[in-house]
Amino acid sequence: MNTSPKTQPSQDEAASHFGILPAMSNERPFGLTDYVMMMVGFGIAAWSFLIGGYTGSVLPASQAIPVILFGNAMPVLMLLGLAKFFCRYGVDTFIGARAVLGWLGSNIFMFIFIVINLGFMTMATFMLGESFTTLFAEFNMPAWMTDRSIGAPIFAISAFVVAWMIAYKGPIAIKIFNRVGVPTIFAIIAGLIFYILWVEGLDKAFNAVPASPYDDPQRGLMSAIEWNVGLGFSWAAYFGQWCRLAKTEKIAVWGSFIGWGVLLNIAAILGALTALLVGVYDPAKWMISAGGPIFGILGLILLILANLTSATILVYSQGISIKTMFPQWPWARAIATTLPAILLMLTPTFYDGYTTFLSYISFIMAAFGAVLVTELVIIRRYKIDMVGMYDQSSLIYRYQSGINYAACVAIILGGIFYFWSYNPVADSPGPLFLYISAGLPTFLVTALFYWIVRLWQIGSKKHPGASEAS
Repeated sequence: MNTSPKTQPSQDEAASHFGILPAMSNERPFGLTDYVMMMVGFGIAAWSFLIGGYTGSVLPASQAIPVILFGNAMPVLMLLGLAKFFCRYGVDTFIGARAVLGWLGSNIFMFIFIVINLGFMTMATFMLGESFTTLFAEFNMPAWMTDRSIGAPIFAISAFVVAWMIAYKGPIAIKIFNRVGVPTIFAIIAGLIFYILWVEGLDKAFNAVPASPYDDPQRGLMSAIEWNVGLGFSWAAYFGQWCRLAKTEKIAVWGSFIGWGVLLNIAAILGALTALLVGVYDPAKWMISAGGPIFGILGLILLILANLTSATILVYSQGISIKTMFPQWPWARAIATTLPAILLMLTPTFYDGYTTFLSYISFIMAAFGAVLVTELVIIRRYKIDMVGMYDQSSLIYRYQSGINYAACVAIILGGIFYFWSYNPVADSPGPLFLYISAGLPTFLVTALFYWIVRLWQIGSKKHPGASEAS
């Protein structure tokens, strides 16, 4: 069958959309509006409402709001130089990371990203599953359909299959789907604003007592900061997937900050205030309490669509990254690597451990993000060798055995510093945690160490990329 050129992209264009080749300026589909919508569809759903809910469950409104603003916006600001870099070169995160980590080091980074991405995917789909169980409870459906241990996993996995099918169609299909899914997110936000301001009143929200405060108020404050910082740093691995499809660097930078650094905060703050008013952290449980049987059901339906949007984008993001490592793989096999997320959806256990999950992200992505920003933005000033990122036989980014050991040591030291500051396994704070938290100082410590080592390498002319960096 002959296909019209107007409906069938060229082989090069398809390859650039799927992360194999650099995306050229005339192939990039996202202007500012569509790009911000993509960031909203990606950023505002399970994780933003959940982080707001958890923050509101341990802090009063007067503390929850600045903690959310600071905790989410500051990491995005620290990482924002990556938006400009990935848009300028049109490459995926893990192709660009080869210039910093080496080919093998970048693949290790991608594996870590996949594990984290599966976790976020689980958060979105399991919240969707819980929304279905709450919805069906209102209609007195059979017990298994309202049970979070049986019904929620079944609905979560079913939604995951739908998200997989949409992502299979590629970025244009996601762009079209977002124009349906993103307005539902704004509708949820509008509903929460109405509930907080006109139904309950802002004074009541600010006078509400957190449902599960820490015995030590300072511990509660710093823990909430750490959760929000973890979410902020989580975007480090996602800049390449989306910035490469923005039409200009300005769109990539401003769109990323507006979506992840501003609008996400609005949703999280509304989540915190709602959690304070209803006394429950989980957004799937808010809707009936806040909206009653009629508007509550509508809210649950909107929440389901919002989380389906986020899950779809997560499936696509992971598929893009896999294609960079295995460009010969068909697209279906690349996005099939998201299937292990189903294992995390089988019980509520992982979903209920959201704050612990964010703590691990905080130390991992703070350290990786620090190395990427220091190398690409501060040292190289956005100047890299494009051929070296694609040709493994090139000497530019081969490093030793495919790994930049300076970056590796900096990341390990950053991790050690983080665990000294705060141990997420035992939920045990270190001596300075109650004063400086852990994630933000980990970024700074890692960046400082790596910057000193790289300057020494460049000065001694021993580093393979020294001439380029200088």
